[in-house]
Amino acid sequence: MAVTKIKPVKSTLSKALDYIENPDKTDGKMLISSFGCSYETADIEFGFTLSQALET
Repeated sequence: MAVTKIKPVKSTLSKALDYIENPDKTDGKMLISSFGCSYETADIEFGFTLSQALET
């Protein structure tokens, strides 16, 4: 049974994603997937989307 937890990001998004993508926890990053973006550039893409949203 999978267990998920939702915790607020208290540092930078990049640091949070580095923690989430920890190879020790993700079978060498094999258990990482994404939808609509690449996990390697997710922090940049999220930041761009946020900046676009704030401009409107």
